[in-house]
Amino acid sequence: MQLTEEAKFRLYEELNRDQLRLIAAIHTHPEDWVDLSWIDQKNQLCSKRGFWSIVVPWYGREPWVLETMGVHIRTSEGWARLSAEQVTAHVKLTE
Repeated sequence: MQLTEEAKFRLYEELNRDQLRLIAAIHTHPEDWVDLSWIDQKNQLCSKRGFWSIVVPWYGREPWVLETMGVHIRTSEGWARLSAEQVTAHVKLTE
C-alpha cells in the first residue's frame, strides 16, 4: 500500500495543527525479512535525517521480540539498519 502525496500532506497538516512531530513509522512484513523493500524506500513517509522506520515481522503477531524487528534510521547517505544489539540498547517495547 502506498500513501499518496495528498494523504501525506494531510497527515503533516494534522500533526502541525496539534503541535505534534512525526519521528517514526512502523509497518509489518509477512515473513521474518525486515529490511526496507524498494517500495518502502520509494514510498517513505519522511526523508528527514533521524527519522525511524520500524518493520515488524509476521504481520506484527506476538510474541514481539525487539531483536527480530528491523529498525532503520534515515541518514544523509540513506537508510541505516540498526544491529540487534543497537536495537535493544535504543528501543524499549512497552504495552
